[in-house]
Amino acid sequence: MKKIIFIFFCILTIPVFGQVRKIQWASSLEYQYNQYQNVDYSGQQVLGPPDAFPPGHINKNAFRLSGESAFGTLKLSFEFPQQVQQVIIIENNQPGRIARVKLIDELGFHYIIYQQEPLKIGDKFRSMVLSLPRTDYKVKSIEINMNSIPAPGNCQIDAVGILDRANISDVRNILSGANYNVQQVMTFTARKEILYDKINSRFTEAKPIVSHDGNTLYFSRLFHPDNTGGQTDPQDIYISKFINGQWTAAENMGFPLNDQFANGVCSISSDGNKLLVINGYHPDGSITPGVSISTKTAIGWGAPLSLDIIDFENESEFQDFFLSADERVIIMAVERHIGFGDQDLYVSVKKGTKSYSRPINMGLSVNTSKAEFAPFLSPDNTTLYFASDGHGGYGQSDIFKTKRLDETWRKWSKPQNLGPAVNTSSWEAYFSITATGDYAYFVSSEGARHGQENIYRIPLLQDITPELPNPLIAFQGRTFNAQTNEPISANIILENVEEHKPFRTSSDDLMGNFLFYIPKENSYELTVKAPGFITFFEKVSLAPFEKEDKIYRKIYLTPIETNQIFTLNSLMFERSKPNLLVASYATLEKLVGTLLENPNLKIELAGHTDGLGSHKAKQSLSFQRVERVKDFLIEFGIEKNRIETVGYGGSKPIAPNDSEENRAKNRRVEIRIVDVGT
Repeated sequence: MKKIIFIFFCILTIPVFGQVRKIQWASSLEYQYNQYQNVDYSGQQVLGPPDAFPPGHINKNAFRLSGESAFGTLKLSFEFPQQVQQVIIIENNQPGRIARVKLIDELGFHYIIYQQEPLKIGDKFRSMVLSLPRTDYKVKSIEINMNSIPAPGNCQIDAVGILDRANISDVRNILSGANYNVQQVMTFTARKEILYDKINSRFTEAKPIVSHDGNTLYFSRLFHPDNTGGQTDPQDIYISKFINGQWTAAENMGFPLNDQFANGVCSISSDGNKLLVINGYHPDGSITPGVSISTKTAIGWGAPLSLDIIDFENESEFQDFFLSADERVIIMAVERHIGFGDQDLYVSVKKGTKSYSRPINMGLSVNTSKAEFAPFLSPDNTTLYFASDGHGGYGQSDIFKTKRLDETWRKWSKPQNLGPAVNTSSWEAYFSITATGDYAYFVSSEGARHGQENIYRIPLLQDITPELPNPLIAFQGRTFNAQTNEPISANIILENVEEHKPFRTSSDDLMGNFLFYIPKENSYELTVKAPGFITFFEKVSLAPFEKEDKIYRKIYLTPIETNQIFTLNSLMFERSKPNLLVASYATLEKLVGTLLENPNLKIELAGHTDGLGSHKAKQSLSFQRVERVKDFLIEFGIEKNRIETVGYGGSKPIAPNDSEENRAKNRRVEIRIVDVGT
């Protein structure tokens, strides 16, 4: 009978072990310091899988420090060195006293993956899972430093394992036979650091928001003597620049962003030229609850313009907002009569140029009966960081991370506490990350007098940064007048071809610089427009830049002046035939738009081919091609008397015909402006 039961058990378990890899548990003890006894409670008890049951009680089958206020070390090795994405530490009693974790490779090099100030946490036990990018080395050993002096208690470790799987659910599946209280803990490269006197003052600092490139920090100071209205002014916006490795002394941003009311920056556009600010600003100097946009000009920041959010309502004295990188949604923290209690997180979707939909509550996965506020949405529109008084944790308010699960904006993963490296028994909020994911900035009242908050930053490992389906790339450049080579300001749209998802920005007035942070999709359509210039259009593939983190382009716009000549980009024909390919339509539609916007404009279409083959045949082909282009324009309503055509064949090359690359340059359609009219 026992044999039959055993066989049946094996049949049931084979599929389970076929789906997930096993955790490799530590197999030998290299070193221990300060164990409670030599056999029971010793470092040897950590070897192998967990066996100290039930958890939450002192157990002889787990390592224990010599006293309740002590420190100690475990160095454990594994039978088979391997690459790692998860480190699992079974803290079977009074967790939270692990101060540092180091991985050691086969050559003896050390890699710190976790360090924090030890503290008492609410759980009686937990399986602490440290997630990290897959190591490019094989882990042979692991060193764990414990310290219960700051938080006395009988802390114990039952087992330590490693796993080369990225998903936390794999750990939960493997440890599913008992209540192991699996908790993923954020891993950091170093402890948080307070930003000293150039940022923080003896007054309260709040709402830090860092630019995408990490070089500009906006924040608010409360009741500071340098505020617009002096020390009775509730809140003004300040700015600091990161230059030569340090932050400059913060400066008050002044009018028109600051007034006698509470002012604060909520988010920054990817190019740094737009600020979302709290309050609805009005031309007469008054404000209303809501949010506004300020745009950078040649002489500074423009007056904020109020955004219209349909059925906007806020019964709280506090309000927070965040504008997504693509400007399609605004997330807000407000209190509405149909909410779950205090401030809830809501989302509004863009409906017009300055209009957003009625706010949608983001659901009970995120919101509680207490306050949820300070939203920060990653550029992929998927990962959300926010502060909460209602999800439990370490103190008065903690910072959490959640992921959007569908397109409704109402379904989110269970919020994950960022852990004690960020959150303390004090008040933490306003988490902001650079686009490169190297640092996060946040506010904490830890150690402050009278409950005042200060701004901190902490370096990050990749597990806390947004998990993008496509990594971000910086698409940057300058716009120029093609005739004078002087920089000009232009409106720039970069649209994802597959999703028709536009990213919009403007180059600055003085230098013509622009910047996007966009996912590395396969292809985009780039449109650049400026008054008095021909619209520039080009298809952009990012595939050649897979290993790059930035692209730099110079865009030359042709002024609408007589005899100016420019080439139609992305124009394609059937090989050796005059027939237009569908891929050319987008380019020609942009030309139609320019001609419609300038009804007196007359042009000449000039066809060119490479120099191979019969001159007469090439000249005929080039003429037929521009005639097809003319037909396309006429079909879209452009009068035929505004369009002249000529075919030059291969008689006017712009490159030698010695390679396919150069011949492709010669195969082109050029436009000459014949008359601009009056």
